[in-house]
Amino acid sequence: MPVANQRSSAATAYVEQEIRSADPVALIANVLEVAVRQAAAARNALAAKDWAAKGVAVDKLTRCIGTLQASLDMERGGDVAKNFDRVYSYLLARLLHAHSRNDDAAFAEIGKHLGELASAWRSVCKPAVEAVAGGTTTP
Repeated sequence: MPVANQRSSAATAYVEQEIRSADPVALIANVLEVAVRQAAAARNALAAKDWAAKGVAVDKLTRCIGTLQASLDMERGGDVAKNFDRVYSYLLARLLHAHSRNDDAAFAEIGKHLGELASAWRSVCKPAVEAVAGGTTTP
């Protein structure tokens, strides 16, 4: 196996292990951060009329939102999970609109909502990480 492929395989294995051992709250925060960056990338690509880059950003953003939606535990999450499901469905519908109509305002709206969610998750994530580091558990 060429050296480049060995490095790529090792990096992939490392990332997969990090994901398997990561705190679920931190994982969601990371996916939200990636989604915010992809919404900005889509806007930048739209402004530059770089249609290929816009398509890549929209694809990654779609996968991020889909991952967030798939992570919901609808049985245990009750109304909170249902509300998040509705938010993610709305964001996907807006993304379809933004992509098909080249609507910068819609991309901005998506980025704004995702940024607000990311900020909220960061505020949840920080105490959870501190509790684990301090040897305590959170409810």
